[in-house]
Amino acid sequence: MNETTLFPTDERGVALPMAMLALLILSTLVIAFSVLASTEPSITNNQLLTAQARALAEAGVEQAIWALNNPTDPNGIPNSVPLASTWVATAPYDGSQLVQVASGGTNIGGFKVTVTRGSSAAEINISSVGWVPSDTSTHTKAHQKVTVTIFNPQFLFKNPPAALNVRGELQAGGNSLVDSRAGQPGVDVSCGAKDGSLTTGVTSMNGNAADIYGGDGNNTANTIYNANNGNIPSSQSDIIENVSTPSFDQFIWSDADINALRVYAKAHGTYLQGTVLFNADNKIPNGVVFVDTVSGQNITQEGVTPATATSDFANVSIHGNPPADASGTFSGVLFVNGSLSIDGNFKMDGLVYAQNDISYHGVGTGGILGAVLSRNIRDLSSTSIDSDLLGNALIKYNCGYAKNGGGSLLPKWVVEKGTYREPCDSCS
Repeated sequence: MNETTLFPTDERGVALPMAMLALLILSTLVIAFSVLASTEPSITNNQLLTAQARALAEAGVEQAIWALNNPTDPNGIPNSVPLASTWVATAPYDGSQLVQVASGGTNIGGFKVTVTRGSSAAEINISSVGWVPSDTSTHTKAHQKVTVTIFNPQFLFKNPPAALNVRGELQAGGNSLVDSRAGQPGVDVSCGAKDGSLTTGVTSMNGNAADIYGGDGNNTANTIYNANNGNIPSSQSDIIENVSTPSFDQFIWSDADINALRVYAKAHGTYLQGTVLFNADNKIPNGVVFVDTVSGQNITQEGVTPATATSDFANVSIHGNPPADASGTFSGVLFVNGSLSIDGNFKMDGLVYAQNDISYHGVGTGGILGAVLSRNIRDLSSTSIDSDLLGNALIKYNCGYAKNGGGSLLPKWVVEKGTYREPCDSCS
């Protein structure tokens, strides 16, 4: 019996439907790609405009930094005004004007830049918006915003009234010398005549060899003026004692100042914490040296609870000849978020600032040219010595060195690390 064929064996005619199906798929893809291609120039143009706007915004930031770093230029920003807490720069740095930028003689856009005071006297906030082709164009336009904070450590300098400033009591003895007399070697009073020492407590002179000279115009040492818990007197003296705390506090750094300095030191690799010993085996580098608390937090102000435990305070000791500089002199700003002890032949040009007490026992030919400030944030009620100056210690007021860290700090505004932001792509 013949078998019945169950499946067709003739496949003629299949190619046409398959070809039609492939053609349909290809046609769909071609149409889709054509639609996408029609919008691609618009997308590309928008991306170009955005990139140009961002570049113009960054140009505005650079222009503002240049203006701050060139305060005497007719187009610069005077460097005296940023100290005011509500300060805003004048036009064109107040955001009111579009500064046009041209390329090859053709304007490509512009920027509006606003320069304002930051949280610290040493910080400036810059906000810049780039516009392409302009901020008033009725045609397609783009704008991009950039913000940064810049920092200049020299603006932390508050021109302390004496070579040695102690918020508390002071004991001076041995062969120590504190000198603010104009014309003496190493003394610079270009920022005004200064006292020898100034304290909110009593100053005790131990022995006859210790000398403190102020800028009172004579060569007689150790004349004491008792402020009786009043303001700092306008006339200079060798020793000013019992000044009111509010009168002294105008020269101390705020938490915002300290925070800004901390960021700066971290960016420059000169940030340390806790207990630190600087000596011949652990040299101290030039620049801003910031020794922080163990926790890395600021010490709480008086009356704030819970109070920072004294075990969290930084504890810095300086022995022997620790400067890393080949000259044998440390040039910079030494900030200690706690207590500082100097014992030995230590040479420094710059500013010493300790949040708590300072003990200085000098030997040899060492000395500090600049200024010293002891904050004594926790020892105000103590009847013991808060800061002492014993042995062959030398402090001479040098305004320039105290301000610029012995020449180690350039008078330049620089971008604070980590502050560059692009808040949004549609900000005005």
